[in-house]
Amino acid sequence: MTTYRWNTSDFALGYDAAPHKIHPYYLEIQGEILEHLPRELEQGGMVIDLGGGSGRLVARILDSWPRANAIVLDQSEPFLALAERRLARFESRARCVLARLQDDWPAQMPAATAIVSMSAIHHLEPAEKQTLYRQCAAALGPGGVLMNGDEVRDIGDARYLAELESWAGHMRRGMADGSIGEVFHPALHKWIERNVTRFGEPKMSGDDCHETIESQLGYFQNAGFAIADCPWQEGLWALMRGVKT
Repeated sequence: MTTYRWNTSDFALGYDAAPHKIHPYYLEIQGEILEHLPRELEQGGMVIDLGGGSGRLVARILDSWPRANAIVLDQSEPFLALAERRLARFESRARCVLARLQDDWPAQMPAATAIVSMSAIHHLEPAEKQTLYRQCAAALGPGGVLMNGDEVRDIGDARYLAELESWAGHMRRGMADGSIGEVFHPALHKWIERNVTRFGEPKMSGDDCHETIESQLGYFQNAGFAIADCPWQEGLWALMRGVKT
């Protein structure tokens, strides 16, 4: 796992220090996920956060749904170390699992009421996304909800590139004014190089494998979700939802 770029303490700490500065819709997407979680969680249930990083989203979920339990699944040991500290106050209601999204993670999980993810699944190639969504559908019971608040792309290259350049400008401003700490600057420069400077180059698993909303909602339907829609979108980001019946 040492080749995984998020498996370093500097990356994890740098991102966790200012996620809402790096990601312009970080808090808004979390709010949308909270808004669309199933009401059944008022009586309890399990939420699984795929690629849940340092546990910020799960902390908000558990604060909002006092009877619910949650699992943070991530392949970054430094991120999970942060999550364990952040979620310690919830005691047995929260736990962390070290696993890749490409693994057979459902084998380690109880039945889920909801599965959420934020800014993680776009690192998977199309075939990997489709497999993951099938795993999610199988792990959810009737009425279960999958919500992926993630980066997406426009179908047209010109608009897609313009949105990438806009986010690159946001990153540069955050680095220049000091709102994004220096420890995370190398990661942002590399993101700009991969996605803007080298725009159009082939992507592989682990890169930013952006796909359109329409493509991914099609994956949801093929995976067995009776309802597949997009309750929220802004630029490069969208909340894609699948509901089992």
